[in-house]
Parts: sequence; C-alpha cells; structure tokens
Amino acid sequence: MSKSLTISENNILRPEDFDPPLKRKEATIPGYWTLEEISSEIGMTSRKIQYDILGRPAVGLEPSLKGYKVAQVFLVPDADALKYIQKYRNRKKS
Repeated sequence: MSKSLTISENNILRPEDFDPPLKRKEATIPGYWTLEEISSEIGMTSRKIQYDILGRPAVGLEPSLKGYKVAQVFLVPDADALKYIQKYRNRKKS
C-alpha cells in the first residue's frame, strides 16, 4: 500500500498535541471554545479574539477566525480554536 500526500486524520490537532498542555480541562460547551477559554490559553484579551472573528472594517482588518454568536456568547469550533491557539503559541516562541 502506498502512502498518499493528502491530508490524513493524523494532521488534525488534538488537545493532547500541545506542549505545554492546554489549561482547559473540560469544555464549557462540548465541541466549542468560548472567547474567554481561548484568551486564557494564549494570553490575549477576549476583545482581540472577537475582532479576529468579526474583523474591523474601519481599520481594514478582515475576519481571520471562524466563530458563531449564540445569544451573547461567541463560540469557536474545536478545530478552528486549536489551530488559532497553536498559531499564537508559535508566535510567542519566536
């Protein structure tokens, strides 16, 4: 059987892939992250994360994170949140 270069299930980020480990032990809403949960992982304000979801047309900032507003809370799907956290943790290492 030959190996393919296509994306496999192994390329999906999981909480156990992070070093140091994620602070969040249990999801407030299964399958999603709140802005506050992401904020505590990357050390940025929840407002900054909200701007990444909504964008800021006044200053030319386009949305860079997928999120959904449910009632008064923004929720980010697990896979998108983990990519976002990894991106910001990698920036801090540099």
